[in-house]
Amino acid sequence: MSLAVQLAVEESKVTPGLLGFVVVAFLAVATWLLLKSMNTRLKRVDFDESPNPTDPARTGAAQKKEDNGAPVA
Repeated sequence: MSLAVQLAVEESKVTPGLLGFVVVAFLAVATWLLLKSMNTRLKRVDFDESPNPTDPARTGAAQKKEDNGAPVA
């Protein structure tokens, strides 16, 4: 019997095995930890819900510009 025949594996019996399970489990745990970390950091964010009344972009007093984006003199 040749070595190639001895090493041949039926395709219907090939499974990912332990290594496949470990890789998928590692990815799942890493994703869970990243989501948990992101949630914690987003809870710490302090933001103003009301707009700043002195912001010129919101009041319409923004600097006038030409069509090409250059400031008007």
